[in-house]
Amino acid sequence: RTVAKGSRPHVHRSCMSTELTTARILEVTERLMATTDDPDRITVRRIAAAAGVAVSAISYHFGSRDALMVAAMARCYTRFNAERLNRLTAAVDAARPSPPPLDAVLTALLEPSVRWRYDPTSDYRVFLNFRAITRRSADPRLGQALAEEVDHLGLFLDVLARIAPHLTRAELGWRLHATLGIRDNVLRNRTRLVALAGTAIDPDDPARVLAELVAMTRCLFLAPAGRRVR
Repeated sequence: RTVAKGSRPHVHRSCMSTELTTARILEVTERLMATTDDPDRITVRRIAAAAGVAVSAISYHFGSRDALMVAAMARCYTRFNAERLNRLTAAVDAARPSPPPLDAVLTALLEPSVRWRYDPTSDYRVFLNFRAITRRSADPRLGQALAEEVDHLGLFLDVLARIAPHLTRAELGWRLHATLGIRDNVLRNRTRLVALAGTAIDPDDPARVLAELVAMTRCLFLAPAGRRVR
């Protein structure tokens, strides 16, 4: 339909209302996930009350509480990944035209995780609640699409390929995956870490934790002595 000059395009109120409602529900759910230790306390009724919507709106727009929490996690994950990519871009730009230092790339990858983990005002609990509901769910597909969202990590692989040309893309992928696994174990299993290593390296000092993570994972990408670089 042609819109007369100077007039506003017609926007169906029901569409706008639906978008506002889903955005409000997602915003509230994400806030509850960020401030609640136990996902069982984040009930459909609690979400609906906080969002000012009917309980039926949750199932209408998202299907289930767990699906809604996955959608809220996706919003949070997008912001988290943006922080990583901003740091990676800064490292690349600072080193142009050469590849950035390996430690700068690893710091860009790991620093947001460490900072969110130790900052009580961060949204780190969103990740913990997401992990809890996907582990408890009888549906193995719940959260699968989000777990397989690795496009931003592919950008890290592109940069690492310039830094470590002795490694194939597959080898880089294995090493990047292992790096994230080391991060997970350090940040999520403090009890075992202290039992094994004590506290001479302070596990509650985020700057020291980040430095240790970078130091531990750096060796994964270095060329072994005597190995030719392709």
